[in-house]
Amino acid sequence: MTTLKLLLLKMQTHQTSTFNYSNVIVRRVKAVLATLSLTALIAGCATIQPIETTTPEGPMRTHEVSITRQAVIPGTPEAVFKFISAEDVLPKVLTGYGPLPAVVKTSENTGPWTISGSARLIHLADGSTVREQVTHFEPSKRFAYRVWEFGNPLVRTLATGARGEWTFSPAPGGTLVTWTYTFTAKNSVTALPLSGITQILWRGYMDVCLENSTRLMSKA
Repeated sequence: MTTLKLLLLKMQTHQTSTFNYSNVIVRRVKAVLATLSLTALIAGCATIQPIETTTPEGPMRTHEVSITRQAVIPGTPEAVFKFISAEDVLPKVLTGYGPLPAVVKTSENTGPWTISGSARLIHLADGSTVREQVTHFEPSKRFAYRVWEFGNPLVRTLATGARGEWTFSPAPGGTLVTWTYTFTAKNSVTALPLSGITQILWRGYMDVCLENSTRLMSKA
């Protein structure tokens, strides 16, 4: 067999192997998404809300996946707000849940975390990052932010961004904290598996955060 024929045969073999490997990856991703969708249906989805918006290109529909958690945290609304919105709080309270990694640090702050528009880069324990920006800062009452550039491959496949909102009000035993987190799904197809992740995993992630906040404020 000539050298040229041998080279062509090797190229065909390599292309076939690469194609087969790619097919395996695609099948695995589809299996994960199918499992998450089924889990969402069985366990009960987080709220999926179609949103109509107008763009220069015309009307556009997005799908948002929301979940809300609450807790009564010891302390006045002023004290609890100051703790929750503190620039260095994330590694203390976002300590991970199941496969969802803890926050280890933040960097690249563009301004004080008390000013709307300030942004930063969040570093997670699995080596991934995500960007966050303050969108509303009303001491003792409301704190809001947006999140984008997900480093986690699965989340990046399902969502384009997210936003969070914290509200604070006096309650017996401390301050009633309400935390709502809303993902923007890439499309209607990814909204269901994203809802599964939100309901099963992100819910636990949020609850751990609130539990850590309650424990730390109890010692304050």
